[in-house]
Amino acid sequence: MQEYKVRGYLKPINSFHTLAEWSDVVHYLLGAQSIGIDTRGGLLSCKSEDCLDIELFSVEGVIEHYFGHLQQDVDRYDLLTEKNVNDFIEDFINHKFWDLESNHGKLFKDASTLRFSFFYSRGDIEPYILLDENFTDQVYGTNFNLMTVNHFTSEKGLRNLKNSIENGEYFDISTMTIKAREFFRDESNIEVELIGNVKAAFRSDVKSLAVDSGHRAANLYRFEYPGKDKVNLCYSLDTCDEELRTGIWNEIIVTPVKIIGFKVNNLAQN
Repeated sequence: MQEYKVRGYLKPINSFHTLAEWSDVVHYLLGAQSIGIDTRGGLLSCKSEDCLDIELFSVEGVIEHYFGHLQQDVDRYDLLTEKNVNDFIEDFINHKFWDLESNHGKLFKDASTLRFSFFYSRGDIEPYILLDENFTDQVYGTNFNLMTVNHFTSEKGLRNLKNSIENGEYFDISTMTIKAREFFRDESNIEVELIGNVKAAFRSDVKSLAVDSGHRAANLYRFEYPGKDKVNLCYSLDTCDEELRTGIWNEIIVTPVKIIGFKVNNLAQN
């Protein structure tokens, strides 16, 4: 059993939806907006004499179902407010959803089968894609992609990793194969070498988040990469060890399979 939870808040799997599902939500809320029910001004309200309380109640339920995880995050982040969330909903139905479909959707063979959500990050609410088995199969043609990778963690994290593998608990972690600088958390001073089954590979840090299903999700804004000849997502696993144009490290999302060894302060242990 895991001795402690994954770092940070686990994002809910039920907050991810397909483009078709998001489209249904958007069109429903656009219809409500046409009769005066919207989140303009940072507050859900009826801004017309033509709408009824029952209609307002229905819209409130839809918003709670699809954006409730954002409203819950208001209490978790100092800079996120209820007004921020409501402003995002207004911008989402009028503009941001259409950008998601037209610009980010073209990165994938069949974006219609993939699942997306939105989370607060660094002062803004940004789009994320679920890195599940469907995503992996669509990008790599298989869900069996073993690779030797490195993972930085603490002493407790290493015990957690060992116990989870031994007990067959499913979870994905963020790893790397190359780095241009040291990892940024002082407490994560243990570098673990392991064999992992790759779910997704990126040329640079993609700001991935843990999901309560055991998967991870990647920030779609970080699918861009310096230069016009590449995107951050490695469509072939053979191309993720190239030069680091960002000068940080690459990010390989894997399901841990076997720990090869680890080192603490450059002292190898197995």
